[in-house]
Amino acid sequence: MRSFVVIGQRALASPDFLLDDLAGTSGRLDVLVRCVRAALLVSHGARTDTRAYLVLLGGPRAPRALRFDGATAKFIRPEERALATLVKKSLASEGGRTFLDVRPGVALAEGGLDAVLADLGEAKAYVALEGAPDIREAAIAGGDVAFFFGDHLGFDEATRARLASLDATPVGLGPVSVHAEDAVAIVANELDRRATRSPRA
Repeated sequence: MRSFVVIGQRALASPDFLLDDLAGTSGRLDVLVRCVRAALLVSHGARTDTRAYLVLLGGPRAPRALRFDGATAKFIRPEERALATLVKKSLASEGGRTFLDVRPGVALAEGGLDAVLADLGEAKAYVALEGAPDIREAAIAGGDVAFFFGDHLGFDEATRARLASLDATPVGLGPVSVHAEDAVAIVANELDRRATRSPRA
């Protein structure tokens, strides 16, 4: 299983945002929903071996986290507004201390990064950081892996410390800084390439 975890420092953990002004009223939840699209969606389908997590740290309902499962999720559309609508409906539900299903393939937890880490179990952790060794040269573990991304603000110090405690391996994504959703797409593409690469004789 591949997991992509995107941490929104100001992304609203409630449905109290406007679909007609997503960027301006949601703490930049628009960045996070584009990351869901980049992680899960391929042409005419979804990656069934992938989950995307959104850690929402903005507003009085925070922290909360959403999990999208590519194998079971329905109504995952590439359009930003459609994804935002799904998020809005999901956030109107009540989660639990662990993830509870609130829509087909979408689950909600009343917790932040710790709830996600508990759900990930023994997955090997990697964190996308500028200046880190290039992912193209990195050794990526077989089995379950989890990649962590910041939003447009990056990671706050508490998150950096928590990820460091996991012994997460830093990986770089090239010489030019890219948007969060593009970072997710680069990692997903790299994993796709490795999964389909013919073994050397």
